[in-house]
Amino acid sequence: LALNSHINHINQTPLISSFRKYQTIVCATMLSASFLALFSLTNGSSYGVSSTAAFAFPTHSNKVHHPSPSRIMTKLHMAPRSKTRATVAEIEAESEQLRKEIKELRKEALRRLEDLNEKLGSSSSSSLLIEPTISKVSDTTEEGLLPAPAPIVFNESTNKSSLKKKASKGIANLLDETRWKISLSVGREPGTWMPADWGKSGQRINISFIAEFAPSQLFDRDDFLRGGYTNAKILHVVDNEIKLGPSISEGQRVYKVKDGGWQVTRGDGPMGTDLLRFFIEIDEQIAHTGGDVYVPKGRVYSSCGYFPFMGDGDAPSIKELFTKEMKDVEEQIIKLQEKKNEIKNPFDPEGFKISREIFRLNRQAEKVNKKINFAMVREPDKNLLRFSKDEDVGLTKEGGVCCQVNKGPVVEYHILGRFSIASIEPHD
Repeated sequence: LALNSHINHINQTPLISSFRKYQTIVCATMLSASFLALFSLTNGSSYGVSSTAAFAFPTHSNKVHHPSPSRIMTKLHMAPRSKTRATVAEIEAESEQLRKEIKELRKEALRRLEDLNEKLGSSSSSSLLIEPTISKVSDTTEEGLLPAPAPIVFNESTNKSSLKKKASKGIANLLDETRWKISLSVGREPGTWMPADWGKSGQRINISFIAEFAPSQLFDRDDFLRGGYTNAKILHVVDNEIKLGPSISEGQRVYKVKDGGWQVTRGDGPMGTDLLRFFIEIDEQIAHTGGDVYVPKGRVYSSCGYFPFMGDGDAPSIKELFTKEMKDVEEQIIKLQEKKNEIKNPFDPEGFKISREIFRLNRQAEKVNKKINFAMVREPDKNLLRFSKDEDVGLTKEGGVCCQVNKGPVVEYHILGRFSIASIEPHD
């Protein structure tokens, strides 16, 4: 009676009913324990029914009978053994069905792992630097348990240097991570707004340093760096020092400086060419003892021409195309002039026609000549440039140097001199 009452109570619990599909194996085990208890009672054992019924799990019976206390022992001795055997057989059948389903799930899991292995293998052969391989899972697992998930093992297929992907280059980052030696020649220049006695003696001072054009963004704002393709970047001065060249009375001196910034500005150069602008920050005034030339404390600004060479090297340049067009026009003029000289009659209509054609070609030659001059500025001769390591960008070998002077709300840039620049890395 206690066993049936406990079974009826658990059957009405939602939690147990929701997991009905997975309780059959556990039910079989606990029913076996209940049958052992009943068998003990039948043979006169001292164990009670209630001690076993407290741990019994529910069966699939939906209807519960409550016999009177006077007939409890009669019911125990008259338990329907054939019905119990049928219930155990059903449980074993359901258990066998569950084993088959588990086996099918295991096969499905293995199939999906093999598909994943094939996909990873095909993608790694084309683009991945690290090739994943999935170890084979054995079919021999413990009874009633799903196989463990397949571990993914990563094997290095390339060396460490190949893991660094080279960033795609654009106009604004051709100088990234390149080093250049910059030499400043400071002295009085035509058009400078420096004081009248500054550099009046004609003296010049030479300053040199090595700069690295870093790709990191510069968060310090400066009006000198404006209109660029991208945000300003950091200009790192190697060892954060610059060297003042020796003079007649003094030797070489070293000054500490701070890192500056750089930017490629669009269309600020002659005929709309691009410019490279950069600056460094000096902690103290630089000068030779007794000299009238000095570099004031603060930021020193420089700029030069910037010419990228990113196109097809075999394709002709604009300057070459215009030069070829000019040559064709000149050859036509020469042929027409020779043909005109062969005409003896000055009033021949053919002569007037040739003269008009020569006049038209001369006007065309003037236009082409202007285009050539424009192209020479846009594409200067390579002898006038200093190229980077990859030779994909050229800088004019000379540029201008100036300093910033604040006069109230007005900001002025005073010319300090000029500079030369050259790459210190070997060319490819």
